[in-house]
Amino acid sequence: MKRVLLLFALITPLLAFETPYAENQLIVRVADKADLIGLKADLQKQGLEFDKQLVRQLNIWLVTVDGKRFASTREALALVQANPKVVWAQLDHLVSQREIPDDPDFPNMWDMNNTGQNGGTPDADIDAPEAWDITTGGGTALGDDIVVAVVDGGVAYTHPDLADNIWTNTNEIAGNGIDDDGNGYVDDIHGWDAYANDGSIPQTSSHGTHVAGTVGARGNNGTDVTGVNWDVKIMCVAGSSGNTSTISIAYGYVLDQKTLWLETNGDYGANVVATNSSFGVDYADCESGSYPVWNDLYNAMGAVGILSAAATINANQNVDQIGDVPTGCSSDYLVTVTNTTRFDEKYGSAGYGALSIDLGAPGTQICSTVPGGVSCSKTGTSMATPHVAGAIGLLHAAVTADWAAYYLSSPGPAALELKQVILETVDSLPTLEGVTVSGGRLNLYNAVFAASTLGGTFQAGDINQDDVIDILDIMLIVGFITGTQTPTPQQAAAADFNNDGIINIVDIILILNLIIGG
Repeated sequence: MKRVLLLFALITPLLAFETPYAENQLIVRVADKADLIGLKADLQKQGLEFDKQLVRQLNIWLVTVDGKRFASTREALALVQANPKVVWAQLDHLVSQREIPDDPDFPNMWDMNNTGQNGGTPDADIDAPEAWDITTGGGTALGDDIVVAVVDGGVAYTHPDLADNIWTNTNEIAGNGIDDDGNGYVDDIHGWDAYANDGSIPQTSSHGTHVAGTVGARGNNGTDVTGVNWDVKIMCVAGSSGNTSTISIAYGYVLDQKTLWLETNGDYGANVVATNSSFGVDYADCESGSYPVWNDLYNAMGAVGILSAAATINANQNVDQIGDVPTGCSSDYLVTVTNTTRFDEKYGSAGYGALSIDLGAPGTQICSTVPGGVSCSKTGTSMATPHVAGAIGLLHAAVTADWAAYYLSSPGPAALELKQVILETVDSLPTLEGVTVSGGRLNLYNAVFAASTLGGTFQAGDINQDDVIDILDIMLIVGFITGTQTPTPQQAAAADFNNDGIINIVDIILILNLIIGG
């Protein structure tokens, strides 16, 4: 009884609270695309119009309500929820921006949040702050580290905005000249130098350090910039230029580390989920038979769950016609990237190809880390690609525990599923339509939200997914209602106990009754 009284004491101030929402608007997920035409016609007769598609992959739409035909938006919601062709419907709740990182150069990072700075087009960005309301990175739902391998000329891994996010091989003892973990590499503390074929990592590469910062400069730490991931592990692999053999060593190291991680259930190696490859061979036909190593490497890494984000040629050329390595290669595990501007247009000197180039990402005058500081002047497909490599890492932080377990059991197919999520959630751009596979530019929020619903299973009321419905779950709901905590999509679904599209005191009372009665 004391516990019940305590709960009511906590929730009494919330009785009058209701999350605000937009009047005459609903968010609706349709069960089957084949049902869409008929459903549109049925709802139109009742005073409901499909306004625009919100998430293509999930068949989620914004539906407007004729206020003259319904007493309230909730009345319309109940009508739509009762339709068997609808998976779910909810109110269009008002959302406020919760946190913008305090890194001093963030206001200059138009790629993450374009407010029109320096004459750009507002919202011509990847919607990073919106994505960060879901996750800022870190580990998977199963507690595994997420590693992105930056294959480049080296990384200034002691840079103050990178140091905390650099991958460290904790099974290796630095400088003793011994392969302590038996992985075939001596003193590979932060990665591998394919040039020297040893564990030394060049720290002078401005290019590689800039790429690494976009992937995962530490966020909200009051220093310099922020990466797509605020918290991730960056594996430093030097070997992005020179001979193909050098690049093969670099990729071979990544492949060995991920394979070892899978074989030892995470005791050794590294959970590499993506590589960033901001390099290539211009005007080379990957499918000519002269470049077989490339596809073999990407396919082998893909089989263990690694997607490889690759930058296309820095020239206004059709890769489908002129060829390019690696972005003209056929491996399904490649995610090929071109460069977009602060005006949401393809950069003039950036490659394209309706068959070869998957999507665009910001790559013009990008702010990121360089040895000794920050540069906001670097431009090229090299700068675009780490946005995508970083996105892959962030998606792994957003997925459910069920999907994370699926990835461990079927890493290749699961990796391809994430690639499809990225391509199906882009923002369509006229200058990319018909010249890229997706026709659009990376939208980090859309991709992260879609990924967070993959393989989702939940029990209503079990908000923390510990298989027990108790006071801890009610405390989470209190946090959601007061705004002190932000639910994941799965938590929101579990907290909405009566499935009326809103989390409020009613859900608390229903769950409380279940606890007392059960």
